[in-house]
Parts: sequence; C-alpha cells; structure tokens
Amino acid sequence: MKRLMFAALAILFAVTVNAANAPTEPKILQAKQGNVTFKHVTHKAVACEKCHGAGEPKAIGKMEKEKAHALCHTCHKENKKGPSKCAECHKK
Repeated sequence: MKRLMFAALAILFAVTVNAANAPTEPKILQAKQGNVTFKHVTHKAVACEKCHGAGEPKAIGKMEKEKAHALCHTCHKENKKGPSKCAECHKK
C-alpha cells in the first residue's frame, strides 16, 4: 500500500513540475485552413504525456492533420470542453 501511494505521489509531482515548466507564451501552429493558437496554460489539467508521450516532454514539431485532430479535436469532443468546430480553432 505504501508503494502504491508513493508511486501516485511521484506521478503527481512529476506532472505538477512539468506543468509548471510548460511554455507561457501561446504556440502558433501553421495550417492551410488557418493558424491554430495553442495555449499550454489552458491545458494544464491535461497530463503532459497525453500529447508529448512518456518521459521528458519534447516539442511535438510539425503535426499532420490527422495527428492534430486525433490529439486535439477528439479530446475536445469527448470532454465537451474547448472548441470543436473548424473555424473555432483555425483562424485566417
């Protein structure tokens, strides 16, 4: 039981530290349909691993349309939070 609690606390600490180190400036993602502005500060409740994968978070880099929609659009629809229509994210 102590090991389980220790592991849970370690994970919580790691997520908190990584979230605290997240960029404060919005990230502008270039897209043909219009640029998307991503703000880490509005996503701090989401674990870094959800988008960046396991381990030390690294930059995602250029995402293809399918990958971006799988990460962003699907999550917004499932959680009924955030924009879910094209023009709500893509601004020309």
